[in-house]
Amino acid sequence: MTSEELTPEDMALLDEFEALLADPTMWAQPDPDLEDQIVAAVAAEAAGSATHSYFVYRRPSRVRRWASIAGAAAVGAAAATLITVALTRDTESSPDATVAMAGTELSPGIAGEARLTTVSSGVKIELRLPGLPRRDGGEFYQVWLKNCDGSQLVPAGSFHELDAAVAWAGVSPDDFPLITVTREVVAPPKGAAQGSSGEVVAKGAIGECPA
Repeated sequence: MTSEELTPEDMALLDEFEALLADPTMWAQPDPDLEDQIVAAVAAEAAGSATHSYFVYRRPSRVRRWASIAGAAAVGAAAATLITVALTRDTESSPDATVAMAGTELSPGIAGEARLTTVSSGVKIELRLPGLPRRDGGEFYQVWLKNCDGSQLVPAGSFHELDAAVAWAGVSPDDFPLITVTREVVAPPKGAAQGSSGEVVAKGAIGECPA
């Protein structure tokens, strides 16, 4: 986990804001003349006018209603802003590691990098592997995280190209430190081709696996 990840207190605060935002009164549209009406009401109150007794009697509830609407709109805007800031902080943190990626004999001359960032939803993998030919239709590239002995693979997304792509995985890179990219084709749900084709076109490692 990174220092930028949301804490339990942050999440609790976001839950409270989510409940506020779910209240339809938070998004009620105030009267366009709200400001002028409030100013006029306050001025009349200060003047102690007694000639419009009905208005004077009704005014407090109207002022309270206007203030409530204005306050609700302000709170709603503030809540949305805070949520945006919190989520942005969670997804725009500095990478935990930058891994050099190199092409294999299937793609000689290819080179790039993978930037890994652990956030609350998983591991974000920003890939920059220019030069790989685009794959369309039933052909695509698949990104994987693999453990050191190669016995376990975790898919991290499929792509047409990897010039600038973002993959995601729900496992720790400490346990799955190897990154590979394979060429794949569409397969039936239970077909053998649903696994890795083994046609690795690029690979990299987060640190070194034990000997």
